[in-house]
Amino acid sequence: MSRSIAILLLGTVIGASSTPVSAALAPASGVPEWATTFLSAWYYSFNRGDASGVAALFSENARLGKTKGRAEIQKTLASEFEKSPRRCQGDFDGFKVLGDLAVGWGHETCVETTRNAGKAARTKERWLLVFEMDASGQWLLTRETYQATN
Repeated sequence: MSRSIAILLLGTVIGASSTPVSAALAPASGVPEWATTFLSAWYYSFNRGDASGVAALFSENARLGKTKGRAEIQKTLASEFEKSPRRCQGDFDGFKVLGDLAVGWGHETCVETTRNAGKAARTKERWLLVFEMDASGQWLLTRETYQATN
């Protein structure tokens, strides 16, 4: 996916959303069933600390924050899961499909527990997911970015 397509996609999504980000707390309507299934699979694998399961949801050359490539994403997640397990829940606040590209944005709340001290901390994040349909018709995550909100 070229940078200009991603910028156009993001511009279309931002322009299509009339709900302020801070007000978008209820689950979004119009989210495709495949995206809801994707998000359930994401949280199922993530909450189990299954780096391989989460990485399988990404395309081969995907990006997670600054990490590039499915194999590197899996390594990064495995390391993070080992340091401090998290249990998260979240939902889409909006979603837009444009041909074989799609973008979803949403929120989550996580409880992170450090392995050494056993202390739990609650975090809130906003995230943006970009999907691309592959040749077989499967939607894969190509980009994910997130930001803490608390």
